[in-house]
Amino acid sequence: MSVYAGTDPLTRRPIRLKSTVKTEQQAQIKLGELLKDASEGRTPETGATVATLMDEYAAVAEWDVSTRQTNEGFIRRTIKPALGPMKVRKVRGPILDKLYAELKRCGDLSCTGKPFIEHRNVPVLTINPHDRRPAWQQVAATLTGAIRSGILVPGDELPSITEVSALQGIGTGVMRHAVEALAAGGVIIVRHGRPAVVAGEPSNDPRLSRRRPGPEHDCNRAGCRQHVCHPMKPSTIRGIHGILSGAFAAAQRWEWTDRNPAESAKPPTTIRRPIPATSPEDVAKVITEARTRNAALGLYLWLVVVTGVRRGELCGLQLRDIDLDRGLVHVAFNYVVRGGQRVRKDTKTHQDRWLAIDPDACALIATHLDEISATLASVGIELRDDAYLFSNDPSHARPWNPDWVTHQIAAAADAAGVDLDIKGGRHYTASQLLAGGFDLRNTAARLGHSGGGATTLRHYADPVPEVDRRAAAYLAQLTARSSSPP
Repeated sequence: MSVYAGTDPLTRRPIRLKSTVKTEQQAQIKLGELLKDASEGRTPETGATVATLMDEYAAVAEWDVSTRQTNEGFIRRTIKPALGPMKVRKVRGPILDKLYAELKRCGDLSCTGKPFIEHRNVPVLTINPHDRRPAWQQVAATLTGAIRSGILVPGDELPSITEVSALQGIGTGVMRHAVEALAAGGVIIVRHGRPAVVAGEPSNDPRLSRRRPGPEHDCNRAGCRQHVCHPMKPSTIRGIHGILSGAFAAAQRWEWTDRNPAESAKPPTTIRRPIPATSPEDVAKVITEARTRNAALGLYLWLVVVTGVRRGELCGLQLRDIDLDRGLVHVAFNYVVRGGQRVRKDTKTHQDRWLAIDPDACALIATHLDEISATLASVGIELRDDAYLFSNDPSHARPWNPDWVTHQIAAAADAAGVDLDIKGGRHYTASQLLAGGFDLRNTAARLGHSGGGATTLRHYADPVPEVDRRAAAYLAQLTARSSSPP
């Protein structure tokens, strides 16, 4: 039997509540139930797809800027291509388990486990000496024609300028001029540190990477290569599982489905291999090296290890957040740069905390501020209280880019011969505080962790050799005492 229950607001198709029974008496009972569900607007048989669910869920999910960019990338590159066309109500746990198993084998959804060629449909680029147009215009015209004819489709990656020059014998200057012209015209999108892509909305069809090029295609000149499987990390798969779990939970609340299939699916487990904590001597080496490069950079790393704050929290620190008289720092904001968007927002765990700093840190900050104030005073400008502590801007109106700081600290650590980065500085803070006997909850609060310290112990408390040796000596002493002859 079937009962009309209105129109699906998402698909614009008629909604029909259906059921099958064996007897006429059961049919009368079920008919009453279906009519009641229809009158109450309960439509668990909605025809919404996973792609629709992802769009609706992403619009209301409470993600911060960086998390949103990461999650939307997972949705665009993995979830929609793999599950997008499926009806929400038809997704089951085994389907997700199979997806996770495939991703663990290879993160490329077009991979079936069999060898195949990853084709690049880059056309042959030739320079006609009899053409009056400059060489770069000829190259740009060829690429534009390939895009308009569908040889290159939105989302296709182009080889790098150096690679194209090597494969097709086109000068790098010619290629650079052509790429800049295409980017200015909106035909392609140039991405820093990554291949340029054809502009437009990708189709998200993984089979496109295996499509056969035309008869005139030259794999050698296009740079086609044999596919090599790259397994997706368990932690990445768990991130995808988290997105799916949240989305299906929302679908359940919205009555698009009567179950959350992610609850019965099992993502791969992650194994964390403990790394010995960086010693105080090695941390001091990196701080010294950073100071020789830039006094402010040395101060930045010093504050990282004595406060345990995140890199964006320290970049977003303004003068009004610092109380040198009481030796306190107010950590309430996080500064992020994503896709050219600069945002000073609340902290990652939405915590607002005051942290004590030592007299040495206060003296270093005071010296740093005196130098800035003196420089500004020479041109008749006063340092404002909303100025940032760390900035390359003359008036300190714009903070350091967190990514820039990461590279600077990494360079200083390499020069000092120490394996340390900003996150490693936070690990150092947690490990040394716990090794020194400080309370777990206080340590977690200093680092801005929620959950009472579970995150601190699971991810940040690296083993400290001295503590491990004390533990071994203590256990040996107990054992020796118990096993000694009477």
